[in-house]
Amino acid sequence: MNKDQRYQPARWHGMAATLAAGLFGVLLFAGGQLLLLPEFYHPIHLSLGFAAVVVCWLVALQGWAVFPHTLSTERLMMGALFFSAGALFSVHFVLSFTEDDVLAALFSLAARFTLAWGLLFLFSRPDEVMERQSGQRWQAFLAAFLYTAAVSLFIHITSLFWPAHGTSRWPFWWRAGEGAVGLLDAAAAVFAWRRFRQGRAPASLYWSMALLLFALGQWLLMLGSGYGLWGQLYEMAGFLYVVRAMYMETVEKPYVELKHREQQLEMMANALGEGLLMVNRDGQIVWMNPEASRLIGATLEEAKGKPLFSFVSLAGPDGDKWDWKQLRRVVKRLKSGEVIRVEEEPFRRRDGVCLPVGYTLAPVLENGALAGLVAVLRDMTEKKEKERLEREREQLDFELSLAANMQRSLLQTSSKVNLPSYIDIGVLSVPARVLSGDFYHFAVHQTSVSVGIADVSGKGIPAAMLMTLMKFILDRTVHYGTQPHVYLDLLNRFAYDYTEPSMFVTMFVGNYNEKTHTFSYACAGHEPALWYRAKTKQCVPLGAKGCALGLFPQFSFETKSVVLEPGDFVLLYTDGVTEKRTEEADDDFSVLAAMVARVNLDQPAPEIVRELYEHIQAYHQYEQKDDQTLLLLRRR
Repeated sequence: MNKDQRYQPARWHGMAATLAAGLFGVLLFAGGQLLLLPEFYHPIHLSLGFAAVVVCWLVALQGWAVFPHTLSTERLMMGALFFSAGALFSVHFVLSFTEDDVLAALFSLAARFTLAWGLLFLFSRPDEVMERQSGQRWQAFLAAFLYTAAVSLFIHITSLFWPAHGTSRWPFWWRAGEGAVGLLDAAAAVFAWRRFRQGRAPASLYWSMALLLFALGQWLLMLGSGYGLWGQLYEMAGFLYVVRAMYMETVEKPYVELKHREQQLEMMANALGEGLLMVNRDGQIVWMNPEASRLIGATLEEAKGKPLFSFVSLAGPDGDKWDWKQLRRVVKRLKSGEVIRVEEEPFRRRDGVCLPVGYTLAPVLENGALAGLVAVLRDMTEKKEKERLEREREQLDFELSLAANMQRSLLQTSSKVNLPSYIDIGVLSVPARVLSGDFYHFAVHQTSVSVGIADVSGKGIPAAMLMTLMKFILDRTVHYGTQPHVYLDLLNRFAYDYTEPSMFVTMFVGNYNEKTHTFSYACAGHEPALWYRAKTKQCVPLGAKGCALGLFPQFSFETKSVVLEPGDFVLLYTDGVTEKRTEEADDDFSVLAAMVARVNLDQPAPEIVRELYEHIQAYHQYEQKDDQTLLLLRRR
């Protein structure tokens, strides 16, 4: 409730208070001339007195009945307070039928004084919740009874000393008492209004109005007999506000709070990803949320009051429906208070749709008897699908690991070759994923050593499959001759005939001759090799004309050659070594040459490659996005 909504009733009550005060002013100005049918004064007086008695006893009964549920100190004390006031007003009402007007008036004044100081005390302090103890109500109402008895005894003892109506002293004491009660009521009204302003109790607004009317009525009674009936009418209006305040606190407020909590619970239940369903002792559906409606295939309007098993049936392990013996065993377990949990069971709806459902059945017991159950239903379809996908993923991971092991074994066959003494070779290949699209090759012949490196377009399984085929063909091709362009020509025709049009292979192959110390090479769209010259300590790119393999059926590749001096080496690499796809960088060859310059070249070729790879990792900030392969051939 926002501020405007909260203070809307205050505006209306403010207008009512203004009207009551205005009428009070008119009555004072009229000087007691506005009499209400003097011949009916006594019947109206008795009727209003009886109404006050009824209201007091109703508030007392309400305080007695509500206290065990609220444990409110204020509710208990207010019930006891109105018990005393109701008893005193009852005596006044009975005495009104006798000739003893003085005694009746004294009991009426005592009742009003009791209410005034009691309500002032209650509204001047905060309400507290008491600890539950036996006999609390009896103690409070016994104290009220003893107070009433003491006041009654005091009035009877002192009544002989009070002057009669006709004496001159009676109006002064009477007016003083009525005026004092009015002041107490006005003070209590201020405290009730302050409580409303603090937002602690909306009913305090009605209490403040009731106490204001009580105060105005008491001041009218103080003025004498001409205003007496008007004073009682003000008092009766105040009692109506008391009834409204008590109704608001004990009926309307709990109902609104209960309705609000029901709405919150319903919203929470509707937001659940699980079906929530309530069934009575006869197996009839009482309530369910939207997820349960989906699972049983019926709306709440369609299913409410109908047996659950008219919409769904639970199937046993063999797919058969449950028989009544099984159901009776379930009911027996529920009657014993057992909560039944089933991880998964086929759940067949009336429309024939079968769902895997996990469910929990919780019994609702009243005095030890089964009054119904709450069922929580969980659709296991998504879970089963996830489990299936998880099994497939595990199987795929297993197959990929086998393929990766086979791929590594295939590449390591070249590493196990016994190298001649005139060369030193180091190689390192790191895949970006489980499988690699890069591959390398070196083989020893009678007077030469052939090397090669390649990069298959793409990544993953397709690239790995093509890589394996190309490696196999290359291992067979090198026996046809020593010219590198011959290798590329044969591989190109194979790649064009047996690979997808969207795939291609870049490759660099070379052959080092022991006798002439020449390194012959050819390139198929691959990065140029790096030739390190030991004498000048310079890096020279080795490139040759050629396009990627598999793009054209025929292509004229060329072979070039250089002479390697002792200590010279040739470094072959794939584009994943130097390429940065997220930013502009220098050309790949310059980047790699700068890395080579920082490596200790006096160590063996495998150690050079490993140290060089550490610089490559730092260059990529240890984030690998592509396969990376290095192959170094050095003349000793």
